[in-house]
Amino acid sequence: MIIRTSAEDSSTEPLFSIVMVTYARDHLVPETIAQAAKVAGPRLDEVEFILVDNNVDETDRSAFLAPFSRWQYVKLGYNKGVSARNDGANAARGSYTIFVDDDAFLNPEGVLDRYEAAFQANPNVAIVTARHIDHATGVTPRASFPHTDKSLPQDRPFKTFRFQGNGFAMRRSAFDRIGPMSEEFFYGLEEIDYAYRVVDAGYEIYYEPACWVVEHNDPGGRKPKKEVEEMRLTNKLIISFKYLPAIYLPLNFVLFSAYVFYLNRGQINVFRSFGNFLKWAREHPGRRKPLGQPAIAYIESCGGAVWK
Repeated sequence: MIIRTSAEDSSTEPLFSIVMVTYARDHLVPETIAQAAKVAGPRLDEVEFILVDNNVDETDRSAFLAPFSRWQYVKLGYNKGVSARNDGANAARGSYTIFVDDDAFLNPEGVLDRYEAAFQANPNVAIVTARHIDHATGVTPRASFPHTDKSLPQDRPFKTFRFQGNGFAMRRSAFDRIGPMSEEFFYGLEEIDYAYRVVDAGYEIYYEPACWVVEHNDPGGRKPKKEVEEMRLTNKLIISFKYLPAIYLPLNFVLFSAYVFYLNRGQINVFRSFGNFLKWAREHPGRRKPLGQPAIAYIESCGGAVWK
């Protein structure tokens, strides 16, 4: 790992750290970084930008960080997947860390004020999750809405128990207490795993649609859809096994597997995903830690369905 920092030496720590993990999207990353600087506006001096480079090459991409006077460039040298967010979070010095995908545009101008206001108004909130808007359709995809009740209004804030892994901000003190995100998921539903840990630690999550990201879903660096969907199903089985009370596991396993199979029109191998889950369970004994009653009560108070 190689870490480079900007030449600017400030006597004050940044209030915000923006973390972006990049892989195979050099054509888009300068634009998404520039957008983050634009929406920071007059608070730009309170921000450090951290670019975590997952590309497997020797190219130095720190020049992309020119819009920011304070930055860190973390070159991993291999593709670590979404867990590379931890490398950015560990390097971050701000009180709040905002995670933005490398093909997503953070909005609107003044968004930092909105994140900060949400944290200040909700002292027990560990994560403020933004609204996800698909660039092609202009709407929020069902899977990206951070609640199990998809009928809730998408344009109103609320306490929740899920978050979207693009455009979410985390309180540094909460990250230090809860610990890093799981390193075992290369891609897919890793946010659900971490959300369970957040609420089980006694924290809350807040959906603030006044902050949003426009996601371009750029094909650069993406695995084939079938592989991604099978990976996501395996991850969901692992996450449910780790955290759900035993009474909910059979229903969750059967219904979610059937749901994913239906969404993909039968084009995925559910049995392979289940086999990969069983392999994980054999290799990781003792990893089951069901949610405590306070976390279950919190999920239910948010209108959530624990079995999902």
